[in-house]
Amino acid sequence: MRIIDWLLNPTGLTPHGFCLSWAPGLVALHAGSDAVIGLAYFSIPLALAAFIWQRRDIKYGWVAYLFVAFIMACGTTHLLSILTLWVPAYGVEGLVKALTAGLSIITAAVLWPLIPKAVALPSAAQLTALNAELTRTIEEQAHTTALLRESEAQVRQSNLELESRVAERTAELLQANLQLTDALAQRDLLLREVYHRVKNNLQTVDGLIVMQARQVVDPAAKKGLLDLRSRIFALGLVHQQLMGSDDLKTFDFAPFLRELSANIVEGGASDEVTLSVNAAPLDVGLDFAIPLGLLVTELVTNSLKHAFPDGKGNIDVLLERDEATVALVVADNGAGSAKADSPADAARPALGASIIRGLVAQMHGTLVVRSENGTRSEIRVPAPVIAPVIDPVTA
Repeated sequence: MRIIDWLLNPTGLTPHGFCLSWAPGLVALHAGSDAVIGLAYFSIPLALAAFIWQRRDIKYGWVAYLFVAFIMACGTTHLLSILTLWVPAYGVEGLVKALTAGLSIITAAVLWPLIPKAVALPSAAQLTALNAELTRTIEEQAHTTALLRESEAQVRQSNLELESRVAERTAELLQANLQLTDALAQRDLLLREVYHRVKNNLQTVDGLIVMQARQVVDPAAKKGLLDLRSRIFALGLVHQQLMGSDDLKTFDFAPFLRELSANIVEGGASDEVTLSVNAAPLDVGLDFAIPLGLLVTELVTNSLKHAFPDGKGNIDVLLERDEATVALVVADNGAGSAKADSPADAARPALGASIIRGLVAQMHGTLVVRSENGTRSEIRVPAPVIAPVIDPVTA
């Protein structure tokens, strides 16, 4: 038997209409029902395929194409049922049904495992709630952003106000510094004038003493006036050093010591008395310089008076310091009167000894006098503490 006969006209078989006795009503009912069902089966998968094609974002959408093939196969079986009413094409109908069965099995086999996954997909209500939550979050972020922008604007405004206040305060401070600088300049000018006037007054007193000494006949009285002149010179020299200093508060004692010692030796000794001064740098103030300067004056003067009866000799003046103390040493190689280590008043005239003792006590120091190849007087006092000078502009 040929394949075409097996598909369309198997031997001994009759059309399905024969089974219905060719009753017009039954034939029309079956034909009409199968036609409507077949057309519906073809319309439904086409609509489903069009939907899936437009919504490619749907997860597992490819399963819908299995339904399309399965439903179209079912629709084809209904159309073949109409054909078999008049043509015994049972072979074709059986092949289509077999294809439909295969598609149904594949669709069922794929569909059941996908059901849990599909159930796990968010529902419309869940998506709506999630969308509402997302919308609320976006609105809150927008509100937060608006608050941040408002805060930034307030911070910028505050910064502007602060910068304005800082600028005003800076201008006020600069003005105050200028006024303070001007006041300090006036103070410095006044101090220099005061030091200058004190020095001039002391020079006037010195001149008066010289005039008075010329009128005095008594040698002891004249000697006392000249000693007083040396002390006044030391005071005037201190004020002269302060007048020339930068801060009008301190000066280096080393050049002062050299000038003072040289002046005493030049005014009270012959050319055969030599002077050696070795002084370390030492910044001192008025309260420290005056008593130390007077001590130098007394000690050098005493060496000139008592150490060199023949008018020849050496005087050494030494100034050293460490972290805690200052040492002043006046030594000569003359015939001193001290026989052993002793206080100053045991080896010096009464007035000079009293002045030395009082000045050493005033400076909270110690004095040791030794007579070995001359007289060596060593005074140790606490080192001066100088407060730092503060610049009002940079302070």
